[in-house]
Formats: sequence, C-alpha cells, structure tokens
Amino acid sequence: MGTFKGLVYVKHGRVGSKSEGPDYYLQTCDGEHLLKYADRCLWKPDYYLEFFCRKFVEINGEFDKEINTINVKCVSEIFTGLIPRNEALLTTKV
Repeated sequence: MGTFKGLVYVKHGRVGSKSEGPDYYLQTCDGEHLLKYADRCLWKPDYYLEFFCRKFVEINGEFDKEINTINVKCVSEIFTGLIPRNEALLTTKV
C-alpha cells in the first residue's frame, strides 16, 4: 500500500478496435501510471475515476511494477498549483 500524488487525466485508448475507450492515468513528477479502480469493460468509463479527471489528487493503493499500474483503493482531491514533488527525490543527493 502506498500514497501517490499527481494529476489524473484520461486518454482514449485502443483506437480503432471494438474495445476502444478511456484509460485513466496519474501524472506524477517521475512519470505516468495507469489507474485501475475496479474491473470494467474496456469501452465503458469508470465513473469513480472520471469524477477526478483534470484534478490534483492523492491516491492510496498498490503499485504493480510489471504493468506500471496503480490499483486504487481510495482517492482524495488535494489543492495545489503544481504537480506535487516526491520528498524522497528532493532529499537524494546526485
């Protein structure tokens, strides 16, 4: 279980196929991660994640490194002007 902060946005995936539909991503300071809240048909929207599109959020969930996906447990909106930085990255010396 981890906490991830960033911007939620949607991309139109699998264009031109029968399973064409929305994919939800979290943009963080170190990259983008696919979000999965619940099992759904690929062509149907996820209304829980759809509510948070174009908003800065804090997500509690589990990260799967193999498929670069965050399995979402809960989402809460945060109020910030920029994408939140990872504190561990700020304190690491290069």
